[in-house]
Amino acid sequence: MLYSSQVHHCLTTGFNTATHHTMSGRPLGAKVSSFFDIPEKRIHAAGSSVISYACDPSQDDTRSMKKVFYENTYQLDPPKKFRADKITPIIQDILNTNLEGRKYDAIECSLLSKSLAEEIKLKVKELNFKRYKTVCMVTIGQKNDQGVRIGSRYLWDHDRDNYAAASFHNKHIFAVGTVYAVYFE
Repeated sequence: MLYSSQVHHCLTTGFNTATHHTMSGRPLGAKVSSFFDIPEKRIHAAGSSVISYACDPSQDDTRSMKKVFYENTYQLDPPKKFRADKITPIIQDILNTNLEGRKYDAIECSLLSKSLAEEIKLKVKELNFKRYKTVCMVTIGQKNDQGVRIGSRYLWDHDRDNYAAASFHNKHIFAVGTVYAVYFE
């Protein structure tokens, strides 16, 4: 659709000109900003936060990524099975040595549960159960004449996956340490 200014322009100069304009007055083919344009400045400060475009495809990154191919090992069973009877004394020993005589403090116990879980995980990794992913959880709570039941449900392979658990309690606190071992085929 031609507007009157464009018709007048076309009549005076002819239709062979290359200076046709859009409805907004821009020449045809001129670059218009888009919502999807990646700004020139990749990272900029906005107050105390930093906005990163790390997930955006980089236009200046021309190197090709090498695709890694892994071959199957066809090893369905672990070389050494995870044994809960070896892990339970480790959990019990760590809980007893670190929690004996302690009183409940919410902030201290939240930090302590993280450090105990990390310590248990490191001791379990020393036993070198190959091809097992281990998850360690330690729950610490206050005893106030209440009943507590801790449970967990997972979907796993009963032949290869296993868990070990131990508990501790004194006059003021209770703790439960659990290590889950999931075989990674």
